[in-house]
Amino acid sequence: MAEPAFGAGENGAPYKELRFLVVEDQEPSRKTLKMCIHAMGGFYVDVAVSYGDAMFRIRNNLPDIVLCDYILGEGRTGQQLLEELRRGRMLPDRVVFLMVTAERSYEQVVSAVELTPDDYVIKPFSPEILSLRLDKAVQKKYLFRSFYELRELEQYDDAIEELDWLIGQEQAKPYRYDVLRYRAETLAQAGRIVDAQRAYETIIETFPFPWAKAGLARMLHRQERLEEARSAVDEVIAMSPNYFDAYDLKAAICADGGDYDAAQKTLARAAERAPRNWTRKRMLSTIARHNGDAATAAALMQEVIENDSAAGVALEDNLNLARCALAGDDAEAAKAALQAMAAVDLAALDPAARLEAECLLAVLEGTDGAPRYERLRRSIAELSDVPVQTAVDITRAALVFDDRQMSDVTIEKMLVGRQARLAFQPLLAIYQEHGLEEHFRKVQNRAAHKRLNKA
Repeated sequence: MAEPAFGAGENGAPYKELRFLVVEDQEPSRKTLKMCIHAMGGFYVDVAVSYGDAMFRIRNNLPDIVLCDYILGEGRTGQQLLEELRRGRMLPDRVVFLMVTAERSYEQVVSAVELTPDDYVIKPFSPEILSLRLDKAVQKKYLFRSFYELRELEQYDDAIEELDWLIGQEQAKPYRYDVLRYRAETLAQAGRIVDAQRAYETIIETFPFPWAKAGLARMLHRQERLEEARSAVDEVIAMSPNYFDAYDLKAAICADGGDYDAAQKTLARAAERAPRNWTRKRMLSTIARHNGDAATAAALMQEVIENDSAAGVALEDNLNLARCALAGDDAEAAKAALQAMAAVDLAALDPAARLEAECLLAVLEGTDGAPRYERLRRSIAELSDVPVQTAVDITRAALVFDDRQMSDVTIEKMLVGRQARLAFQPLLAIYQEHGLEEHFRKVQNRAAHKRLNKA
């Protein structure tokens, strides 16, 4: 294998060939950062003045290096930007993300132990200090560049082979735990869950890093070993209270186990500490709705719609607001939410989203919605595997139009499948709304027998 190249600051690709993006809401700081980049030999420098501006520029013209201030104004932070970019897979591993922070914010930056920047620099700083930090970050990207490319191409076996080679190289010694972490993550991406579990356990034997404990919890979760997964993630939260991704993971584990109350409380704790993370608030709204807390669910979705202007979310947000209103017996609010998406071409949606929207529209149209539901019924009958939310919307529509056969078939499929515990509470709630809890229990018993036979 070829020897990894040097970093940009050491006889390698000069900074003048790399594209920079400066994310900073204050003009004096933007000028300082641009001056430092030019002093280092950087030439291509774009600027973003806000969180939304940064998202737009990264989507449309991916940079090589992002220099992002921690405080972005309007209650947003660079950490939130990094989390959304990484979780949305908009920031490839090869891109350097360096956080610029005042000393008073330093602890918040370094305590974010999951989705961390590649490095940070504390204000005030000189071009020399910035260059030193960037050289270090770019060298690491060069070292792992073949691995990043293989993983991006989903060539996981080759990516793991590259890591196994790297761990024996002298230049990789400072990055030993990065190699081990990447290896465990890649095993998980390749679907080798038990191997990934063992990889995390090996790391923990050396040192109980919170990220390794969280990785172990994820692998246990994917094996449906929910009690063990919950115990592991509780240890992470106790060790690192600012590890917000662990709260999301715990909430998912609790929800999959049917404990929506614990899931809601867990996400609420995280939302209190990071109040402008709209992805988490969307998740909290859904959990609250499934937990029977329709008022909280609706208030959260309204807050998201009013404050988060990210592109491509309005449709799903309004669908969720309509669901919250229906759960709270507020048909007028549900109609208003769907009217906000009236101009959307339903035919352009993916099949699951289109079916969900059509089911909600049929319910809100009342008796006039019967023809729409009959058209949907043919599509529903052909489905073999559906997400929980789609099943919930189908069940709601089927019971409104007195189609007990369709609703029973739908819930039985869900209760026999792997998402049974996740689906149980929201499906039960709909049957309870129609005074059919006893009937639901009969279907549940049939499903339980089928699960046993299947096992």
